[in-house]
Amino acid sequence: MGMQVYSKPLPDHLNKPAILPGNANIREVGPGTAFGKIKHTIDKGHNVCLTGTYGFAMSFYSWLKKQVAIRFPIHDYPSSRVHKKEWHTFQSAIWIRLTKNSPVLRKAPDNPWLVAFYPGKDDFLIRFSDFLGMNGARQWYEQGIRYPYIDHKLHPFYGVYFPTRHQHLALFDRWLDSNNVFRRAVDIGTGCGILSFIMKKYGLRKIHATDINPNAIYGLQEELHRQGLFGETIRQDPGKELVPEQSGTKKPGASIFPEQADLLGSFRPAENDLVVCNPPWIPQEPETPLDQACYYPPGFFPRFFRKMTSHCEPGATLALLFSDYALAAGITETHPIKEALNTFRKDFKLIACEQQPVAEKAAGSKTWIQEIRNKENTELFVLRKTQGESSPS
Repeated sequence: MGMQVYSKPLPDHLNKPAILPGNANIREVGPGTAFGKIKHTIDKGHNVCLTGTYGFAMSFYSWLKKQVAIRFPIHDYPSSRVHKKEWHTFQSAIWIRLTKNSPVLRKAPDNPWLVAFYPGKDDFLIRFSDFLGMNGARQWYEQGIRYPYIDHKLHPFYGVYFPTRHQHLALFDRWLDSNNVFRRAVDIGTGCGILSFIMKKYGLRKIHATDINPNAIYGLQEELHRQGLFGETIRQDPGKELVPEQSGTKKPGASIFPEQADLLGSFRPAENDLVVCNPPWIPQEPETPLDQACYYPPGFFPRFFRKMTSHCEPGATLALLFSDYALAAGITETHPIKEALNTFRKDFKLIACEQQPVAEKAAGSKTWIQEIRNKENTELFVLRKTQGESSPS
C-alpha cells in the first residue's frame, strides 16, 4: 500500500498538470496505427489521444523520443535547449483519457494522486508526459530519498525540486558544523526542505522556510507531519496579518516554519541570524514552476541583494550555495554573485568563499556534459551584512 497523503483534501492552489474535458475534440489513435502516421498528425498541428494498451502508448512515446533525438541531436548546452524545446512540443500534443481517475489504457499503472488532484472528475484528458511525470514523482514520494547529512529520508511532493547532487550540501554541512553560532535562520527557496533539516540537526531554534512554489510548502508540511514535528505553518492572506495555522502537535525542539512567500517572506533577519539560499544556477527565463529552482530570469540577483540589503539588519549572515555551471558551459561570461558583491560591496562583507570541483577531471572525456562537469565548481559564499542603510523596500 502506497504512502498516504496526510492533508485531505489537497489544497486547491497546488500546481498540478493541466487537463481537458473528456469531450474535447482530439483524434484518438490506437494499436495498429503506424507510428509515422501519428507523428505526421502531430506535425500538422493536431493533438492525439492514445488508446488501447499502456504498452502501445509507451512504445510510440519511446519511438517518437528517438526520432526527436535523431532530428535534434545534443552535443552542447545550446543544442540541448533546442532538443528540449522540440521534444516539449511533441509531448504537449500527446494525451490519454482517464475515467474515474484511472487511465483508459489496459495495464497502465494507477496513481492515487489522480484522485487527490482531480476530485469529482469522472472523465478527462491529461498529457501522457504529465501522467508519466506524476508516476515518477509518486515513486520518489513513497520511497523517499536518503541524504547523508540527516538521519531520515525526505519525501518530495509532486512538482517540488530536490537535489540529485550532494556537493553543495556537503559544503554547507561542513561549514555549519564549524560555524554554528546561530539560533534563528531562514531557508529561502526551501524545496524539499533539505537545508532546513540540516540546520535543525545543528540545533537552530527557529528555521523559517520559504518558497514561492505552493507544492514545496505543502510537501514540507507533510514531511513535518511524517517526522512527528511541529505542524504550524505561516500563512499570508492578502490584506491580512500573518497567522499561524495549527495543523498538528508540537514536538519539543521542533523548529521549522513553512511559508509560501517570495525570498524572506515575513522573516526579518537580525544580528546573528542566518540566511541560507541555494539560488538557481542558470540564467534563463523559467517556463514552469519547477524551472524556477534551476533557471533565474534577468535581474534576479540584483533584486535578491536589494531585498537582503533593505530587510537584513547589520550582523546578519548570508550563506549562498551556488555553482559556476553557467560559466563552465559557456552560457554566460559573468558570475552573478561576484557581480552583485561588487555592486553591493558597501552593504555586505565577504567572510568566506569555498569551492569544490564537481567531478574529478576525467581524461579523454567524450560527452559534452562531462566536459562541463570537469570545469564546474560547487561554491559557498558567506557574507555578513554591514552597517549600510537598511530601510523597507
